[in-house]
Amino acid sequence: MNALLDQAAIALERLDLMAGRARDAARAETEGLRTALLTSLGHDLRTPLTSVRGALETLRTVGTGLSPEARADLLEVAEEETARLGRYIANILEMVRIENGEIRPRREPVDVTEALEAVAARLSRATGRAIATAIEPHLPQPRLDAVLLDGVLGNLLDNALKFSGPEGRVTVTARRAGPEVVIGVEDDGPGIPTEDLHRVFDPFHRVGRTDRITAGTGLGLAICRGLVHAMGGRIAAESPIGAGGRGTRMTLRFPS
Repeated sequence: MNALLDQAAIALERLDLMAGRARDAARAETEGLRTALLTSLGHDLRTPLTSVRGALETLRTVGTGLSPEARADLLEVAEEETARLGRYIANILEMVRIENGEIRPRREPVDVTEALEAVAARLSRATGRAIATAIEPHLPQPRLDAVLLDGVLGNLLDNALKFSGPEGRVTVTARRAGPEVVIGVEDDGPGIPTEDLHRVFDPFHRVGRTDRITAGTGLGLAICRGLVHAMGGRIAAESPIGAGGRGTRMTLRFPS
């Protein structure tokens, strides 16, 4: 009996130690997210606000002395940066909803082929870029939220188009793999550095890049992961996928 009591005491001590470590890890993660949020807010809000303020001050002080073209350019800058602020705040709110478990998908059978072709056509029209498709015929219709799926696909395609460059190739694929429907968004851009690959879905994480493409707010892929998980799916990133260490593939898997 004494031996059993000693073992039970040791087990309880271990459980208490593990619980303490879990609390410390959660506290550290929370602090990390808070720091990332404050850093992101400081950068991503200050930059567009500075541009808007500069454009408005120029219009107010020397507006009548500017040519119509110059005034139009300043107004366009103000409008674009204001829209950028709106998108950033919307992403913050969406991330909060996901973290709080407020996303409630409306599950219904979704025609994956139709969904993919629709979002690819929409972004192709908006950007003037061709998006290739390779969709297996007669796919099953998984029970998903069509609106959330459209948002995820739009975000992934927007990233692929941005990071592959004006002449890059972007492809959307879909196939059946056992009990799952697998959707892929591929590009032939410079790819994701190995040290960043496991963190691309973390909130506020920006992939280190050497080109001049704006990195964004670091929330898009985190939102995608949250929405995919809410629909019962999984998302993963692969890079490189092509010759020369180039290319990235984002893969979505949903139960069929």
